Order: sequence, then structure tokens, then C-alpha cells
Amino acid sequence: QLNYELRVRQQPIAARACGFGERDRRVIDPPPIIQLLVTDPKTGAADTEELRYSLNVVHCTLWNADGTNEETALVQPDRRTTRRLMGQLVASPSVAKDEHDVEGCFFCFPDLSCRTHGKYRLRFVLMRIDPMNLHVGGFSPILTEVLSEPFTVYTAKDFPGMRPSSALTRALKLQGCNIQVKKGNEKVLARKRVTASVEDDDDEGDPSKGKRRRKE
Repeated sequence: QLNYELRVRQQPIAARACGFGERDRRVIDPPPIIQLLVTDPKTGAADTEELRYSLNVVHCTLWNADGTNEETALVQPDRRTTRRLMGQLVASPSVAKDEHDVEGCFFCFPDLSCRTHGKYRLRFVLMRIDPMNLHVGGFSPILTEVLSEPFTVYTAKDFPGMRPSSALTRALKLQGCNIQVKKGNEKVLARKRVTASVEDDDDEGDPSKGKRRRKE
């Protein structure tokens, strides 16, 4: 028997609600990255052979912010059920080195979108697929699971913008992982911060505005 552990190496932070259209789908940012750790319970040593098993897969579902109820499915007013969490919900392993040049087994989720705004968590479960058990009635047991930290799905108006890709994302991309590298909307965000700062300075330097504030 081996000990299996999933760690969220890159937490989801924000997303823009994509509604019910297929053309305007926006991904959760940054893309969640999960690391698998497999150790011998007696020695604590890493089992590198199991880390390279290609049929370990991680499946993702959407949960409420408390992590108590699954919200992957969404019941519409006409009682039809559709998916609230869109995109590629299953990831295969990639053995690569992280931003610190340490080798590990990673599962990347660069294509996840959420239809509705709110606060959520993502639940990731690890399954080990046995080729000899791929038949009617066969199943793959869940070996371990992990919940992400809560993240916010914003309306289009309130979405703060995409973040530049992390060092971990860039490192995995260079080694062939199917994940996009983004520059982010730093200029837009910086412009908003500068504008807000200038407005604050103008208010402080204008005695008439100060008087109006005191009257209020």
C-alpha cells in the first residue's frame, strides 16, 4: 500500500462568468495546478515509479465556498440540467520540474470556466485506472482528494482582469505541458490604480472639495 496526496500548487483566484453562450467562454485564472505525491508509508520515501504511471487521472468538480455541496450541475428555469462548470474537467499527469527545478507529477487545468457569478471551490479527486478493469461494471476507486481555496467568479463588469502567468506555469509550459502563458492585464489594472491615485491627490489638493466633504 502507498500513501497518495494531492496538493494544490496553484490556487484558482478569479474568473469572469461566461453565461450560457459557448463563444464567450473565459477560463478560471490562474489555471489550477495540482501536484501528486506518492510515498511509502513505512519509509516515507517517494515512489517515483508510481508518479510516472500514465493512467493516474484527476477529475475536477465545482463546489460551494464552504465545500459542502457540489454545484457542477445547474438546473435552469425550464428544469433542464446543464453544466455550471465548463471545459476540460479531467487531466492526465505530466512529470516535469517546477520553478525550483524540483521534479514532480502535475495535473494542469487550463480550460475551466464557470457560467454563473459567486464564490466557489474546486474539488479534485485522484483515480488510478486499471486497463484490466475497463469493462461494463468496472470502476476506478478514488485514492485521494483535495479542495481548492475559495475563488470568486465575477460578472463581466466587475471582473478585475487576468493575471500574468506564474513562474510555475511558465516552467511547466517550457517542458511541454498543455497550458497557456499569459502576460495578463497588468497595464489595465495599473492604469486603474494610477487613475484612482490621481483622483485622491486632486481631492486632497482642492480645498473646495475638502469643504464639501466636511459639510457632508
